[in-house]
Amino acid sequence: MKTIAMTLACALSIVGVLGGCTRIVRSGPVVSGYENAECVPVQFNPGTTPPTRAWDYQLVTPRGVTVRISGAQIPDGRIDLRYQSDGAEVVAANAGDYIYPEDVRFDRTKERLFVKASGVPAAFGGPQTWLFEFDLARRQEMGRVRVDPTVLPRECEVK
Repeated sequence: MKTIAMTLACALSIVGVLGGCTRIVRSGPVVSGYENAECVPVQFNPGTTPPTRAWDYQLVTPRGVTVRISGAQIPDGRIDLRYQSDGAEVVAANAGDYIYPEDVRFDRTKERLFVKASGVPAAFGGPQTWLFEFDLARRQEMGRVRVDPTVLPRECEVK
């Protein structure tokens, strides 16, 4: 009986490590930041197969930083940034295999970009939704959380 309990405990530990025992949040600073941010224009990109949500938008922050935001809701999808001042390229959000960007929003007062990404990872888990917070001035990720998608507002409308 002790051997079965130890085997079960080991199996659960392995699944926890591989599946990522990440806590799913329903509220917090990243969630409220995303909820209160304005939509970055999204388009229906007929250049991809199948056609999907995509971003290709030049944003100017209140401090005058100009950054091109690009990405698509596709495998290996991520949100990339290119800064006009020096041509630097930075990945703002990359949730990994089979978890694609679904929504991009911007908070003008804090100059923060928020990205929602959802999908089912290739190994273990089940459906996941992630929110990323990226500081455009500092050029760095400020946070990422796995979130309950039912607490989030609808995605921005395709233009």
